[in-house]
Amino acid sequence: MTKTATRGIWKYERRIPEIMERNRITLGEGQTPLIKSTRIGPEVGLTNLYFKLESLNPTGSYKDRISALGVSLAKERGLTACIGTTSGNAGGSIAAYAARAGLNYHVYVQENIVASKLEPMIVHRASIVKVKGFGFNPEVGNRVFAKVLKNAQSRNLELLITAYAYAPEAMEAVKTIAYELTEEGAEDADVVFMPAGGGGLLTGIYRGYRDLLEDGAIRCLPKLVACQSTGCANIAKAWQLGLDKPVDGASTAMISGIQVPNPPDGVQALQALQHSGGFAEALPDADTWHWQEQLAVKEGIFCEPAGAIALAGAIQAAKEGRIGRNANVVCIVSGAGYKDVDRMSAMVKQLPDIPMIDTDEL
Repeated sequence: MTKTATRGIWKYERRIPEIMERNRITLGEGQTPLIKSTRIGPEVGLTNLYFKLESLNPTGSYKDRISALGVSLAKERGLTACIGTTSGNAGGSIAAYAARAGLNYHVYVQENIVASKLEPMIVHRASIVKVKGFGFNPEVGNRVFAKVLKNAQSRNLELLITAYAYAPEAMEAVKTIAYELTEEGAEDADVVFMPAGGGGLLTGIYRGYRDLLEDGAIRCLPKLVACQSTGCANIAKAWQLGLDKPVDGASTAMISGIQVPNPPDGVQALQALQHSGGFAEALPDADTWHWQEQLAVKEGIFCEPAGAIALAGAIQAAKEGRIGRNANVVCIVSGAGYKDVDRMSAMVKQLPDIPMIDTDEL
């Protein structure tokens, strides 16, 4: 067979850490579509509303970009295993890429991790340990990160905590989202909304746009917006108070993936908001669940709740007068709906039972 053209994150090989081609581990991540809203945008008065479908990555989330680069770095360094933490999506993603690379993967997961995010790690034969209090208590989170870092150093393992604070080289893959948006026609995006848990997604997209600005590919930075649950709004509260680091506080959020009471990249995320002229939105979980359902019903996009919070944030911002009706608005749909089966079941239970008939009743 003929060699296929370089694609996905590797298309931008000069902008990310160098990896020899034989060590590049890929499952076809990246080059996710940017599509215009056909119903929700017009209904809420946002005429140029777009969705970046990171939910269509191989394992269903933008984390695949990080996993591809991070696991490739491990191969490049001749390591035999990776180690990290996860609230769900990163773990399933890294487990898949580690399996493809033939590497072991040791992962410490949040106490309340949803089964549909845990099970893929099991399928890929990751070594998994649950940690009490992880995902709720910021002090527990800080201790977990510190101990995992120590284990990585003492055992010569590739550290894959998806945060710039711990895996800055692997996280550079997030920049490719900004590169793709510009190539897909969103070079004049006014505002980009995205979920914010640990702050790494926001930081990476900002760094990508900064590269593009320095190269003259865009005229100005879009405003970047961090969308958080009111139950875990450490970054949003800090922005509202004009602080330079996230506020302290435990998480009571019910949305998987953004339950990060100790955001490792919180300081950098706040800097990205400031430098881009952006802002933060805190939303009740019920609002996010509502727009998750509306995305499925009206746009055909079935995403997990964390993937819908960007839209919830955009609509709240429009109501507050922070964005105009003609603004070019991009929402990052970070993860697929099947990532949270419990939420999917809750949505289905609200609907009438499906009738059953005999063939002669058709």
